[in-house]
Amino acid sequence: MKISRTSSPPVQPGSTGKAPSVGSAGGKGFAAKLGAAKSEGAVAKGASAAGKNEKTARAAPVSDIGAALKAGKLTPQAAIDKVIEHVLDRQVGRKASAAVREKVGAALRESLADDPVLAAKVRSLGEE
Repeated sequence: MKISRTSSPPVQPGSTGKAPSVGSAGGKGFAAKLGAAKSEGAVAKGASAAGKNEKTARAAPVSDIGAALKAGKLTPQAAIDKVIEHVLDRQVGRKASAAVREKVGAALRESLADDPVLAAKVRSLGEE
């Protein structure tokens, strides 16, 4: 069986057969645009790195709690208590009244006990 190629599209009358020009892409203009794009990308990358450093700094106390738990320096319940205190400090604030902190802390502990997924995670801390 012989497969034949399709023919080329017909040439329109009055056309030269060349592709239409998109615009001139001068080497110097392109290099300038490329340099500007690189510098903008570097500024954005620097801002992104600064944001990551802040997130890492905020997560450090919780990771320290995890490391202490794995090392056996903390019991699972003490680790949970420290994490809840950390959450209260970050979300409610250290200057919040004792009643507010107690109410939010109780809600967090209740969620840990009532939610099946969270309760399983808490139980798995004691098994490791």
